[in-house]
Amino acid sequence: MPPEPPAVRFESTESYYAAHRPGYGDAVVRYLVDRFDLAGERALDLGCGPGQLAVPLAAHASEVVGVDPNPAMLDHARERAGAAGRENVRWLAGSDADLAGLAADVGTVRLATMGRAFHWMDQGRTLDHVHALTDDAGGVAIVTDGEWLVRGTEPWQDAVYDAVTEHLEDVPERTGPVDYDDPWDELVADHGFRDVETRTFDLEREWTVEDAVGYVFSLSYCAPDDFGDEQAAFADDVRDRLADFDAPLSQTATVEVVAGRK
Repeated sequence: MPPEPPAVRFESTESYYAAHRPGYGDAVVRYLVDRFDLAGERALDLGCGPGQLAVPLAAHASEVVGVDPNPAMLDHARERAGAAGRENVRWLAGSDADLAGLAADVGTVRLATMGRAFHWMDQGRTLDHVHALTDDAGGVAIVTDGEWLVRGTEPWQDAVYDAVTEHLEDVPERTGPVDYDDPWDELVADHGFRDVETRTFDLEREWTVEDAVGYVFSLSYCAPDDFGDEQAAFADDVRDRLADFDAPLSQTATVEVVAGRK
């Protein structure tokens, strides 16, 4: 089977992704701004989705260019930027495979960021293109956090996962935290970046029941279209299961940043 086109990978999730995927936290944004002297400079956010990283960065940069293959995601990103009063964000349609062709539109940037979308990309090729786009004082940052449906450890997350597996087949196994050697720091160094470091930021998140339902619908393997006529029944099932837990639903999350200078 040919690989799924990037533009349709999150089809039907877009509104849930925009409303219910959390941001990366203020400490991550401050770290990126300080490490790369981003104030007054330009940035690229590749695979920007609905702008969870691009819009906060725009509060500090002179301009941020957000690139994503999904037009509906970009529409939500524009709404987010408008709500935040950020007029210094430009949105371009495209994926990592289009980055070379978009180079003239993107221009030279001080910082290129990639969030959760990086694991979908042709990583080596993407880092090479990003290296060519960054200025001599610039660099790259990969910003990720754990996907809680399969890796979270809270009992309420167990309950949501059980509901998902009763309504869908071929759901990834629930593994809890996974300790493994993440090669991204080595990969970034192998593609021309120096002073590569990995920083972690812990944050406490609180979820409403509707946030939990919406988060599931934001996942590529739990898209609303995957549930078909069972979407409403699934949502009600999750609500019923979560009624046994005190609100708000709490989660301790870790955001990881792998960053290197050109």
